[in-house]
Amino acid sequence: MNKQYTITGQWQDGATSAVLPARLQCLGDRVHLLVYGKELLRAKLDHLSLSPKLGRTPRYLSFANQAGQFESDDHQHLDMLSAAIGGRGYALIHRLENHLAMVALAAVVVAALIWGYFAWGVPAGSKALAYQLPDNLLDQSAQETLEFLQEYSFTETALSEERQQEIRDTFQEFAPDYDIRKLHFFGGGAQGANAFALPDGTIIFTDEIIALADTDEELLAVFGHELGHVAHRHSLRQVIQASAFTLTLALVTGEVSALGDVLLTAPIVFTQLSYSRQFELESDDYAVEMLRERGHSPDALASILTKLYHSKRCDWEECEATDMDDKESTADTAADDNADWLRYLSTHPHLEERIAITRE
Repeated sequence: MNKQYTITGQWQDGATSAVLPARLQCLGDRVHLLVYGKELLRAKLDHLSLSPKLGRTPRYLSFANQAGQFESDDHQHLDMLSAAIGGRGYALIHRLENHLAMVALAAVVVAALIWGYFAWGVPAGSKALAYQLPDNLLDQSAQETLEFLQEYSFTETALSEERQQEIRDTFQEFAPDYDIRKLHFFGGGAQGANAFALPDGTIIFTDEIIALADTDEELLAVFGHELGHVAHRHSLRQVIQASAFTLTLALVTGEVSALGDVLLTAPIVFTQLSYSRQFELESDDYAVEMLRERGHSPDALASILTKLYHSKRCDWEECEATDMDDKESTADTAADDNADWLRYLSTHPHLEERIAITRE
C-alpha cells in the first residue's frame, strides 16, 4: 500500500521575490504541489531533486524542467520523501554528521590529507612545475633580481680583471657546459662572504667569499654547490613551495598566471631564500660528485663550509649568520654543546651533517 502524507512549506517561483505558503501532497509515486489550496504542479518522483539534509536547516525540492523550488523544514516527512526518491546516501551523510566518533575520525583524515598535501604534494608539484616554466620567465626573473642587487645590495667588485678571468677560466675548465657569461662578481656589502644561484643559472660570487677561500679548489667546491642548486632548480621550487596557497588556488581554478606574477613582481625573494635542509644536502652531494669526477678532493667543500661557518658565527642577540646561499637561522649558528637541539629548528643542515657528506 502506497504511503500518503503531506509536507508543509513555502514555494518560490524563481521569477519573483514572492514566498508563498504551500503544501506538497505525496501520493504513491507522485507529488502534487498546492499553493493556496490550488494545484500548481504535479510530478513523478523521478522528476524531483531534493537537497541533502544538513543538520536542521531547511531542504529544497526542485522539479525537472520547472523554475522555482519548494522549501520545508518538515524533516520527518522529507526523510520519507528522500527515501522514496532514492536519497539514502544523503541520510547516511546526515547520520555520520551526527555521530561524534565519525566526525572526529573525519577531522583526523582531513588533517592527515592536508599535512600530506603540504609535506609531499606541494614539494612534488613544485618540482614538476619548476621544470616546466619557460626560459624567458626564468631569464626575466633573474635579470630583475640582478638589477635589484646591483642597486640596493652589492657594490662593484674590487677584484682585478686578471683575477676575475683566472676564476672564470678555472670554473670553465671545471664545468665546460656552463655558460661562463652568467658568472658575476660583486662586493658583498652587508651579505659578506656569499655565493648563490638565480633561476636562469646565473651564479654570483662576492669578493668576500673569494678572499675567504685559500685555494681555487675551495672556490670550485662552492661553484659546484651552486651548480647543484641550478641543476635541481632549487630556487624556483622553494619559491613555489613558499607560495603554496597561491599555487593551490592556481591548480583549483586553472589560473596559472598568478604563479607567474609571483616570480615577476618579487625578484628579491630569490636573494632572501633560505633553502631547506634537503636542498642544501642535495647541492652538497652534487658538488662532492663533481669534485671527485674531476680529480679534486671533497675535503675542499668541508674546508670552505667550515670557514664560512666560523667567519659568520656571532652572538645570538647581535646578528644573524649567513650560509653560502643565504642567511643561516640564529638557531643554527648559536648551537653549542648545551643546546644541540637548536640545530633542528634551522632550515639549514648543521655543519657536521654537511661535512659528513664529503666523507662518504
